[in-house]
Amino acid sequence: MRAAAGDPAVHYRDIVNSLHLAVLVVDADLTVQYANLRFYQFFGAREEDTLGRSLFAIQEEIWNKPSVRPLLEAVLPHDVAINGLTLEQTFPVIGERILNLSARRIVRDGASTDQMLLVLEDVTTLERDSKAAEETLQKTNAMMTEVHHRVKNNLASILSMIRIESRAIGDSGGRDVLERIGLRVDSMASLYELLAINENTGAVPLLPYFESVCRAIEQIGGASQSGWTIDVRGDDAVVSVDAAISIGAIVNELVANAAKYAFSGAQDIGRITVDVRERGGELVIVVADNGVGFDKGNVDPKSTGLGMKLVDMYLGSLGGTIDRETGDTGTTCTLHIPYKDLSREIAGGGFRTRPERPSRMGGGTSEVLTLKTGRTVPAAEPNR
Repeated sequence: MRAAAGDPAVHYRDIVNSLHLAVLVVDADLTVQYANLRFYQFFGAREEDTLGRSLFAIQEEIWNKPSVRPLLEAVLPHDVAINGLTLEQTFPVIGERILNLSARRIVRDGASTDQMLLVLEDVTTLERDSKAAEETLQKTNAMMTEVHHRVKNNLASILSMIRIESRAIGDSGGRDVLERIGLRVDSMASLYELLAINENTGAVPLLPYFESVCRAIEQIGGASQSGWTIDVRGDDAVVSVDAAISIGAIVNELVANAAKYAFSGAQDIGRITVDVRERGGELVIVVADNGVGFDKGNVDPKSTGLGMKLVDMYLGSLGGTIDRETGDTGTTCTLHIPYKDLSREIAGGGFRTRPERPSRMGGGTSEVLTLKTGRTVPAAEPNR
């Protein structure tokens, strides 16, 4: 008997038949009671060979697998749901495909029934596109790592030439200039080394970067012979590569300036500290020493002031400011820089992690059993 035109069942069946998802309804014995048009088209099945038959008697290679059947048999008795179980195999008619299977109890008029809704979604194109994008990303990362290594090695070669020239110069002023240039080059080399070992996330952790910059200053400045040290501490701030270039250059200039001018030998222990703090949307970096301080009116006549000009230039690009205090107990430079925390964006691999697709099935009160790829999760200043 044909249903009346006004019968709601006709309306809903038309909707279900218009879906691009294959839909099945089975009873407690997993006997097929309904299949939509997409199911028949998808698998080349016929209604007379599907309705009234056990799910495991039709397309046995899909439903009767050890990774699938026990899960289906558990849905109604244990009131659980299957969300996104991946079936990847060669199917009759449609060939090699990747399907997502979801299943849950049907609820009618707010009451649970002994029927189960199964939904199959073809995600082959999506998964292949995602895999291709991931492979492209891996190749790009490999190339970027190689680029960073090459840049670092080229900068190291330049640094070696600068140091050779520095040793060959008899004039102390000229030698000092080359050493400062060398520290600036070394600062850049340290950044590219960090980029190479941090999986090209596009973000730079400041503390290890500052550690590397300061160790170079200690080595060039003869810290062990002169009796002063540099201590880097603070929050694990993470910034973009562009910001790191500017911030690293600023810290390099301030620390190198302190190492060169702060200690006259009067201190028992010379100490420079670099302290990094996140304060809301601001990055506060304090470079301080316990040296002799400086007299703004008594500038080193050999100084060109280039270091502080660079500091001002880089701070301008960052939209930051600097406060400088000095006295008999040392000098403190406090940087205030607008800050965006990048650590959350790269946590867990950041953009490498592919987001889970939301289930297309409706809600419900059942306990959820999440399944994927056959794995089950049990329910239940001037220079001085």
